[in-house]
Amino acid sequence: MNISGSYIKGVLLVLLSALCFSISGTLQALAPEGSNPFIITEMRMIIGALFLYFWCRAFKKLPHSYRDLPWKSLFICAIFLLIGQLCFFTGMANIGVAAGAVISIGSAPIFAAIISRIFFKISPPKAWYAATFLAIAGVALINGGDLNQSRLFFILILLTDGLTYAAYINFSSKIGDKLDSDAAVMLILAIIAVALSPVLFIFPISWTYSSLNGILVCLGLGIFTGGMAFAFLTSGARLVSPAVASTLCLAEPLGAVCWGIFLLKEDASFTTLLGITSVLLSIIVLVFFAKKTKKPSNPKAQEIPQIQSSSTITDV
Repeated sequence: MNISGSYIKGVLLVLLSALCFSISGTLQALAPEGSNPFIITEMRMIIGALFLYFWCRAFKKLPHSYRDLPWKSLFICAIFLLIGQLCFFTGMANIGVAAGAVISIGSAPIFAAIISRIFFKISPPKAWYAATFLAIAGVALINGGDLNQSRLFFILILLTDGLTYAAYINFSSKIGDKLDSDAAVMLILAIIAVALSPVLFIFPISWTYSSLNGILVCLGLGIFTGGMAFAFLTSGARLVSPAVASTLCLAEPLGAVCWGIFLLKEDASFTTLLGITSVLLSIIVLVFFAKKTKKPSNPKAQEIPQIQSSSTITDV
């Protein structure tokens, strides 16, 4: 077992992103009356991009020139995230959070492994298969495994969300060495914010500034589940394989449950505790039993198809 420091750093960054993402449900539930998923998403993108701009400016991470940046890669990642956001809210609204999480988040590691293999010739480590099984089983137990009332169309919508999420993890890890990961996420969120800007003229936005609760919810969603979460995820995805990163993201439902148990004093059933244990075991498997994967025989296989980029990720 040969585990590098960069691999452990990548694991921790992805787990931090899952922790940040896990509070999104709680924050959305605290949003004032009149809030809308599309406005919530737009505020998340705007505030997240602004937060990362000031962060990058303070630590001198902003690019010196915007002309030579990998704009094609950035737009591709933005499209994946935008489609995923729309599919996520549509599917969750019609199927429910519990069942939707099993489909959307649970499918992402499988899609990530397929995309890595087809486009970048990277196979996941053997430990990934056991870890992914444990993680998906854990997510199903945490959410009760209630898929009986799900409809096929919305299942496909949520699978699309899982696919775009996996694609984002794969492609964002190869944006390029000339652009810092925090700056890359800043630009991706800004692109999405511009693309979604018409919703500001369609749905009411007064709830975002008319009360302290609305302001705090928007700031929390933008800073924690927007700027910080995606920055941690993108940085971590550069240090571990996309398949491993997607499996680690299954810790998000675990984090959401823990918030409910320790902060909201919610009861935890035996199946919930069993699910938490299963997800924790999957993380342990990935941290301590993952071995290096074989590098592709063709070095160009790790480049984004038809995208100018020279960066590669560290194999596990």
